[in-house]
Amino acid sequence: MLTLLLLLAQMPSDHPPTEGKTAPPAEDLIGKLDATPGLKEKDKPFEIAASLGRLYFGAGRYADAQLFYAQALAKADAPRALYLAQKKALGSKPLPEKKPSGCDVKENVSMADAMETTKKFIAAKDTAMAVACLDIALAPAREAEVLLGNARFLSRDIKGALEAYENALKLNELNVDARYARAAVWLDTQGDNVEVLKNVKTELERVLADAPNFAKATNAKRLLKRTEAAIEKGGLTRVGVTGEEIAALAPPRLPGQAPVLSKETMDAFQNAPRTPEMEANFVKLVEGAEDALAKGNFQEALDGYKQVMPYQPDNARLRAGMAWTMVKLNRQPMADNVWRVASSSPEAIDALGDRLKAKGDEAGAKALWQRLRETVPEYAPKLEGK
Repeated sequence: MLTLLLLLAQMPSDHPPTEGKTAPPAEDLIGKLDATPGLKEKDKPFEIAASLGRLYFGAGRYADAQLFYAQALAKADAPRALYLAQKKALGSKPLPEKKPSGCDVKENVSMADAMETTKKFIAAKDTAMAVACLDIALAPAREAEVLLGNARFLSRDIKGALEAYENALKLNELNVDARYARAAVWLDTQGDNVEVLKNVKTELERVLADAPNFAKATNAKRLLKRTEAAIEKGGLTRVGVTGEEIAALAPPRLPGQAPVLSKETMDAFQNAPRTPEMEANFVKLVEGAEDALAKGNFQEALDGYKQVMPYQPDNARLRAGMAWTMVKLNRQPMADNVWRVASSSPEAIDALGDRLKAKGDEAGAKALWQRLRETVPEYAPKLEGK
């Protein structure tokens, strides 16, 4: 367990590293963790299991992320059950204004520590403080539940994803991340079911009412507008996508960056007359991007792909390369979205791995194949031996 703690202590945090120091790349940490004997089987406290889940999720290792998040949430079962029981006993009585001490993970308190503090409040017959303590302590569990759902969704386990979001909402119905994610999955998977669309509309309206400053509020408003249009027309597939909507989905433009292309502009690119010289140049640009990708020059690779994308958006080889490049650049959440599109042609991603390996990037090829196994499990048998 000590080795595990030392490795996790090296994990990149949400804060910039101290000047003169850099955190080791996530790939290095994962390599060391993968080499730790019995890592997956070891009993771990909630905090370690959740940290492992976060690390593997960030690397696109969704099957491993699911395993560790499930282990973390199993450690939260007892606090969760106690919280729900105490909350029921409290009824409609308000929580205390004063925050109980010894309950917040931000103060280096573990979930096990918070449980002991809660038991003291229960022994003192202070139900309100017991509920308040566990409400604070379970915040990381609520986050882990949503991330478990996201990992399942990205692995195409729709039923499992919805179950995770619903569990998060049972723990706290004001969990807007869970409510938003559930609505988005419903919209994504059942967009032509008008009754489901009505539920999506209700959920998105509640998200915006409960948390108007929600980090995903802009996207929630956009999804709500799209849902209303789908209800009116009788299904999502009957709703077109405007150039304005495509531009709005792109990240904000930085100074000096080329403007976002509208759908009309994209159509103009695709319908432009092609010469043999142009087609040959497209091939050369994609090959050059793959060379840069194999050498670890990810921004150079992305720049190359972006020159071809307006002309050949349906080029499976191009989409595979761009998806992997964005994963390596950690351009989230767009990297996951582009990967999902590219994975509709898993053989193109597989072939990219072959080319990376041939160019000397064997580690990159193995990492790409591993992500492909986890996100397109039905293709995994074809990767046997890679």
